[in-house]
Amino acid sequence: MKFTNIFLGLFLFLGFVSCSNDDDFIEEEQRSKSYELISVQWKLDENDGQSIVEKKLPEYYFRNDSDTIMEVVIEPLKDLQGSSIFKFNDSLTFAELHYPEVEVSVPGELSLLSENYVYLGGGVRVPLTQEESFFPFFRSFTSTFTLTERTQLTSNCTVFLRKNKATFLATFRETTTGETLELDGTWTGLFFNNLEEHSVLEEID
Repeated sequence: MKFTNIFLGLFLFLGFVSCSNDDDFIEEEQRSKSYELISVQWKLDENDGQSIVEKKLPEYYFRNDSDTIMEVVIEPLKDLQGSSIFKFNDSLTFAELHYPEVEVSVPGELSLLSENYVYLGGGVRVPLTQEESFFPFFRSFTSTFTLTERTQLTSNCTVFLRKNKATFLATFRETTTGETLELDGTWTGLFFNNLEEHSVLEEID
């Protein structure tokens, strides 16, 4: 009876080691595969769409206590950027995917999309990554004011951003075997929409 228990325990141990080795081999084989991005397609699902995000900037204040003219330049978009983030439904598989990171076109205008997948080209290009990335706005605004002697300027700016949300399908190809892998998910991007500025120039009492 004791010999039987020892034999059974040894058999179970060997079976466990064998399974563990098989799992390790499969994981190592997966990690050793190298992929390349073939395409990214886009569509709108029921939870996708566009909304407007309001961002109020800190107030600009300038004061001219001198007896000479002072020029003031305000650039409200100078320190602002658009943003992009991809969220894969199978985030673990994408995180372990071995492929050279590339930039892809993203939908700055959702009017280009429908309920069916389509390809996009041109426009804003961002890295296909699960980390948030940033890109410059294509527009800039500059306001110039002349402050005469003993005057002050107060300026308040509000930036309105388009928050676009869409569904994507990324297709990868293994460089050796040619097998393909499809990974889908949701993407969110912030784009400049418009700017409101209210400035008051007045004398200093």
